[in-house]
Amino acid sequence: MSKAAENVYSVLRQRGTQKSCTDAMQTRDELYEVLDYHKYERKLDELFAAEKS
Repeated sequence: MSKAAENVYSVLRQRGTQKSCTDAMQTRDELYEVLDYHKYERKLDELFAAEKS
């Protein structure tokens, strides 16, 4: 992961844009799927709803 990020930063420095390497980058939707982020958000909503009651 760090090597991939390093490559993207190198491209940004050289070209001023990441357009040529976006296929190697993860989308927000892909990240959320890996992290199961929506489940985490639902749990937070449940916890905060319980505090308001």
